[in-house]
Amino acid sequence: MKKQHDSYEPDMAAMIDRPEEIMADEYGVSIAVALRIIADREDLARRGQAQILASVIGLLIQSRNINVQVHALAIAFGMDQLNGAHSQSEIARELGVTRALVSHYVLAWRDVLAGGIGAFDNRTFRKRQGTRKTYAKTATNPVIQAKQKKRHK
Repeated sequence: MKKQHDSYEPDMAAMIDRPEEIMADEYGVSIAVALRIIADREDLARRGQAQILASVIGLLIQSRNINVQVHALAIAFGMDQLNGAHSQSEIARELGVTRALVSHYVLAWRDVLAGGIGAFDNRTFRKRQGTRKTYAKTATNPVIQAKQKKRHK
């Protein structure tokens, strides 16, 4: 029995194979079928992006508070810097609205931008989805509420 040798580094075949060749090998199909799969996948992705963009534009057009909506959209997209703001609270103060309103819009935009993909979760300026439940429990805890009242006095 021959001893199996490690492959060369870097893997030259992987560096020169075209996407359709890799897909053909992976799925056991011809190059022509692999090219068709790639084209269909790209078409489907573009249609999904177009639907998301249409939803964004439609929601902005019918918005009653366009300033807050645009800022929330930017946060949901994950913009690192938003006119020098460092938090949703800071943005809310600048716009003269509550932080809860900004958060509400950010979460709504997150759902629109996700396009049905649950893994989409940009967390710039916001908590993880799982953390939100924990935070909600903590925020309604009477001991913590008493401590916060005492701290604000």
